[in-house]
Amino acid sequence: MLVDRSTPDAVLRALARRPLLFDGAMGSTLNDLPERDWEAPEEATLRFPDRMAEVYQAYLDAGADVLSTNTFGGNLIRLERAGLTEKSEAINRGAAEQARAVAGDDAWVAGDIGQSGDFLEPLGDVTEARMTEAFRVQAEQLAEGGVDLLLCETFSDIREVQIAIDAASSTGLPVFATMTYDINLHTMMGVAPADGLRACEEAGAAVVGCNCGNGPEEMTQVLDQMLAAGPRRPLMAQSNAGVPELIDGRVCYLYPPEKMVEFARQWIESGVSVIGSCCGSTNQTTFLLREMIDRLPATALA
Repeated sequence: MLVDRSTPDAVLRALARRPLLFDGAMGSTLNDLPERDWEAPEEATLRFPDRMAEVYQAYLDAGADVLSTNTFGGNLIRLERAGLTEKSEAINRGAAEQARAVAGDDAWVAGDIGQSGDFLEPLGDVTEARMTEAFRVQAEQLAEGGVDLLLCETFSDIREVQIAIDAASSTGLPVFATMTYDINLHTMMGVAPADGLRACEEAGAAVVGCNCGNGPEEMTQVLDQMLAAGPRRPLMAQSNAGVPELIDGRVCYLYPPEKMVEFARQWIESGVSVIGSCCGSTNQTTFLLREMIDRLPATALA
């Protein structure tokens, strides 16, 4: 499928016509690589570019409309803890260029921005200025690498996600923003779905929603609350493949992808416009989601 990259808002115009399919897990996919011996998974961009190209290509071949960069922990705060501050540009711009090279004109590329991994003052010791700079630098490097949009994902704190959205918006690219509601249908910081929805909208995100979490059943409840709140922006949902289990010392996700797809179909019919999958999913999940979307009747896509 050829995508329109003529203007920054082209991906949003496409979203107005049909559901948009993001790819699946990056972190759990990289954890399965035999070469895994890094401080941070973002190092794979530098050390194993061929492997990364294979990951992006597998999601593209599965039918993803959007490929997400391997930069979840690419902000300066996380990179400093991993001793990778000086490699910030190589990691972020490099990942964007790798994904862009695979996507070509067949998919859009989302620059992935995850939470800082630290707390703002007064709960933590990170100042608002430092956090703003960390996200601004990452967003600019991703934009320079050729991404089409920026995805701020897996946030739990309203102040932090709004800082990230504002920093990402400064690039002029569309910003998609999701928070994670995995503690009794609230984020780790106690944010309810309707409040997180409004916070992301007010910060300027073009698409808002939820990701990660404890599986499709709980995400359905989160989405129900968001839909009841009357979202002003398109909704996005990317669920984990259930709750991970430790089997023989290995973290495993056993939730059937076919069941995930059935929930995703229900979400689209309820009004969700952007879907994908998160931790524990694979390109097979993406393939099944693609098949489901392509089989939907026109009324379900309205």
